[in-house]
Amino acid sequence: MSSLQLQVQPADGSPSVPVPLRVSAVSMAVSGLLVAATTPLHPDILTNPLSESVGETPLWTAIHICMLVSVALAFVGACGISASYGRRLGRWGQAALAVSFIGTLGGSAVMGLEAVVFPILAVNAPELLSLNGPLLTSPAMIVVGALILGWPLGLSILGVTAAGARVFPRAAGILLAIAAPAFVALAGPFLPVLGVLSGLTLGAAQLWWAWLLWRAGSTPAPTTASALPRRQR
Repeated sequence: MSSLQLQVQPADGSPSVPVPLRVSAVSMAVSGLLVAATTPLHPDILTNPLSESVGETPLWTAIHICMLVSVALAFVGACGISASYGRRLGRWGQAALAVSFIGTLGGSAVMGLEAVVFPILAVNAPELLSLNGPLLTSPAMIVVGALILGWPLGLSILGVTAAGARVFPRAAGILLAIAAPAFVALAGPFLPVLGVLSGLTLGAAQLWWAWLLWRAGSTPAPTTASALPRRQR
């Protein structure tokens, strides 16, 4: 598969890193599809005991594996967005990637734990899955759970900075900046309608960016971020 490789030029003048935009585009698209598909399937664990939700949801493990993959692929897509803008995103762009990376680590840890360990505990030690129990209120779980917030926060910062740089349509950056935190705010507490809509909106934002990155990666001749056309509103 042919792909345009943009050179990410660090501000400190260190060697550039080639980033295949089409890989980032596909990653962002798959991530968006997984978010949109899994959000409606996740049970409400706030109104029902967590152990019951885990035991009564046949797709529990599959849902959380998909969510783990989605978080990881979103970071690959974010790297592509950053690469396509190069230095135009400045330090905020670098900060967005750093925060996204932290969120990816936290999200992968929690989703992996929920996918593999929670089904075992639901059968053998359901009391450990109490929302007020020793496991979920342990300092380690609280810290790792807090790290997940880096995932939507990083995407939101990236969306804001991308909208300001205007290499691609501003609306795409604004939508990503709004959809990512809205997903956490609405899908996090498992709101029945708004939570699902927030997942669909975030998925749509990611698919839009996937399309933009794919088009940029289809450019016949290699280029750099400085050579990309400056898109206006």
